[in-house]
Amino acid sequence: MRVVAVSDTHAENFRDLPDSLIGLFDAADMIVHAGDYTTIEVVDVMSSEYEFIGVHGNSDDPEVRRRLNQFEVFEVDGVRVFLTHAGHFDHEFHDLAYRAMEFGAGLVIFGHIHRFHSEQFGRVRVLCPGSPTRPRLSLPSCAVIDIDEGKVEIRRELIG
Repeated sequence: MRVVAVSDTHAENFRDLPDSLIGLFDAADMIVHAGDYTTIEVVDVMSSEYEFIGVHGNSDDPEVRRRLNQFEVFEVDGVRVFLTHAGHFDHEFHDLAYRAMEFGAGLVIFGHIHRFHSEQFGRVRVLCPGSPTRPRLSLPSCAVIDIDEGKVEIRRELIG
């Protein structure tokens, strides 16, 4: 299964997103968004056009916060995933790995830092896909995750 993980899109409208990102969405089996869409319109399009799981972020409008949870736990082809917007640290992410362990998750997808980050903590992979529209100290990006019978391959995809 191909999952496109994205975060921190900060778009008023879905069509404000880069065409290359929308192309990745169109080719994916699932879209996972780790928050900070900004408006409900982006959530509405993602949830109606794609297989979609998302959480709200700190910059989302009140309607997004009402509709989406702070975190989600779900399974994709034998891999349990913990999805949230942010941990407690801006440069160290072990807290997210420990939180994932509480839910039996082997993969964490998070946002907030606006830069790609992938790190292994024991049996837990912690991943931030970066921001495709407002990167910080990084190039615009998302993550393409191929999951097959419990095996996970992560690729950083630059958005241009």
